[in-house]
Amino acid sequence: MGKAVTVMVKTEIHDHSNYLIRMEILNELLEALGYNVAYRMIQTRSKPAVDYLLGRGKLEELKDKVKMIKPDVVVFYNTLTSKQRWNLERALNVEVLDRYDVVLRIFNEASRDILSKLQIQLAELSKSFPYIKLQAAIKFKKTRAGFKGGGEYAYHRQINAVHRRMKILKRKIEKIKEMRMLEIEKRKSRGEKIAVLVGHYNAGKTTIFNKLTGLDRPAGPLPFTTLSSKYAKVGDDLLIVDTIGFVVDQDPRLISSFEINLLDILNSDIVVLVIDSSDKWAKFQLKVREVLRILDSIGVKKEKIIPVLNKSDLMSPEELEWRAIELKKAGFDKIITISAEKEIGLDLLVDEIRKTLKSEQIELTEV
Repeated sequence: MGKAVTVMVKTEIHDHSNYLIRMEILNELLEALGYNVAYRMIQTRSKPAVDYLLGRGKLEELKDKVKMIKPDVVVFYNTLTSKQRWNLERALNVEVLDRYDVVLRIFNEASRDILSKLQIQLAELSKSFPYIKLQAAIKFKKTRAGFKGGGEYAYHRQINAVHRRMKILKRKIEKIKEMRMLEIEKRKSRGEKIAVLVGHYNAGKTTIFNKLTGLDRPAGPLPFTTLSSKYAKVGDDLLIVDTIGFVVDQDPRLISSFEINLLDILNSDIVVLVIDSSDKWAKFQLKVREVLRILDSIGVKKEKIIPVLNKSDLMSPEELEWRAIELKKAGFDKIITISAEKEIGLDLLVDEIRKTLKSEQIELTEV
């Protein structure tokens, strides 16, 4: 495994626990990429420093650690500007990434279908474009002395090439989006109902999808096994859709990059919110808050959501009750408790979907 050093600038002074959970999630993401976290640095500041994110003193401390540990990469939890990344890479003499870069690399490794690859390529270019511009500006700076000098042409040629690539990707994705909307409209015109599975990665969405549909789609412990939506009929009139997993502090640019997945969520009749009940209490609370924030930000109404506590076989009845109470505090009256892996409670989930859809005519296959 490669070695990584992780860094966070914590600006919430009164946050005494959630920042540790966030760093734990970053560790999970890096492990999925094959990195072992050799050292973690956290600095508390009222606001990030403009040039290096870290203060000067902490930067010198980080430089010493990097020289001693010799990591393959330094990863910041915070989102870095192009200037900050450039300055840090020159100061540390090692590759520097932020959390968004890490997620994109996992996506890239997990992508199998054309749509996923197109969306990831566009997301990567959109994220790296300011950095590419900065690199090109510095590279051609000495040869850009006069108007339309040789360096000026070289600079614009490189930037325009990236622009052209992004436009091509956007056109291809837009065509797929139009086809997806036509498919959604056809399904609705046929009277089909759509239940979409959402939640954080590793919550068990794909396992539920497989159990309800009888299919065997890839599911595993690694983050983001599902990148493009999966569809399957349950009975004659119900379509189950498995979607990409969320992550805590998900960058809005990442959400918009997977707009086609959002179409499935926004055009669904039911949103089945799958929650990992086996998470430790503080992590469970943070994930619930985050996923509800994301769903609200993309326009999902709470009335459409059915919360599902999965992996119940790993928890005691008392622990499950506390988690159900937390969801009730968030405004949900009915919480379904299941274990998809053990096939416990799936009939209750099917019944609740049927009840919420108010369509007793939907004939669901036996689970």
